[in-house]
Amino acid sequence: MSAEDPLRTPVPRQDVDRLLSAARAGEPGASSLEGLAATAHLSRFHLSRLLKEHLGFPLRQFLAAARVDRGIEVLLDGHDVTRSQVESGHESASSYTHAFARHTGMAPSRYRQQMRALASHLVRHMNDVTPLVALNRDYGADEHRQSHGLTIRVTGAQQGSALFVALNPTPIIVGRPTIGIALLGGVEEYEVTSIPDGTYYAMVVELPRGQGLRGFFQMDANRRQLARTPITFPLAAPQSLVLELRDLLPTDPPITPNIPKLFLDGVRGRGGAQVSNPGQGDSNSGQSNTGEPG
Repeated sequence: MSAEDPLRTPVPRQDVDRLLSAARAGEPGASSLEGLAATAHLSRFHLSRLLKEHLGFPLRQFLAAARVDRGIEVLLDGHDVTRSQVESGHESASSYTHAFARHTGMAPSRYRQQMRALASHLVRHMNDVTPLVALNRDYGADEHRQSHGLTIRVTGAQQGSALFVALNPTPIIVGRPTIGIALLGGVEEYEVTSIPDGTYYAMVVELPRGQGLRGFFQMDANRRQLARTPITFPLAAPQSLVLELRDLLPTDPPITPNIPKLFLDGVRGRGGAQVSNPGQGDSNSGQSNTGEPG
């Protein structure tokens, strides 16, 4: 690990990046370790070790998230759940529903029904220039207080964008992160002062205004950043981290959480989620009941 470069972006490798891009796109023979190994003319063991070293997390996690991500894309194209299941590479409806719900927090049928309403709710808040920070976590503001905080600053955001910052024990978020932080109205910085002791990866994705429905749910075109050097709490001293937005890299994990739903839960105050104005830290400054889809 490099103390000078907390982002620690992997050095590009054309052979590995080509395999990961094929797996993300669901190309024939690229949806499993066996298929990728055959394509690369390597043993499963050697390829698995090579890809884990390059990715920083197991290939099976990347493939599982990529299959759900492809299923989301099919739903966004207006197709039904059955076609979404088939094109995602799942052989059975039950396994697909389980994997989809595990990654997104809801079954594919409900996801398909609610995605437009969820996106519309987020767009309304993005159109409001009032600075807003919405937190989503499963613990209260007074729990897991840290002696020293972590200030996360995002750079390079487009005007009017929403930013979703997360701290999670692994680079791939399954369902919801340990803490999710939605920044709207020009807010680009937040200090994390409450989080359970442990080791976390910091990441951000930008949801730009005017990108359409796809930009809220299937995020290959969205700029993002992932700090591949994890951060361990408690911190020995106050710490800061800059996340500079960039385009997708082949080694980036697919982003499958239902971010508009996490945001909605935040502004409703569900599941320990809270709403605050910038500068109020983790204090609970109020909750709103929006009447939007649950």
